[in-house]
Amino acid sequence: MAKSNAQLQKDKRAKEKALLDRIGAEKRSLIVSKALDDALIILGERHDFKEWQETVSTFIINLAAAPAEESERFAAMSRPELVIKENWSRQLTEFAKTGVET
Repeated sequence: MAKSNAQLQKDKRAKEKALLDRIGAEKRSLIVSKALDDALIILGERHDFKEWQETVSTFIINLAAAPAEESERFAAMSRPELVIKENWSRQLTEFAKTGVET
C-alpha cells in the first residue's frame, strides 16, 4: 500500500531525528550558496548518496576530532579564487536535470 504524503513526511522526520541522535547533534540549517548547493546535489547524484549534508557534517566533525597534525593538510590547502560565471551556473543546472554534460 502506498504511503500518504503525511506518512512520508513523518518517516522522513523520524529518520532525520534518529540521525541527529546518533551523531549527537541538533537540527540547524546549513546555509550554503546556490552554486555549492548545486555542486553538492550533483555529487550526491553522481555518487548515489542523497544526504550530502550528513556526509559533509560527518567529514567536518571527524576533521575537528582529528589531531592537529592530521587536520593541518586540510587547513593549509591552497584556496584558488573561483569565479562562477553565469553560463557555468546554467550548465550545472542543465547537467543536474539531464545528467548530460554540454
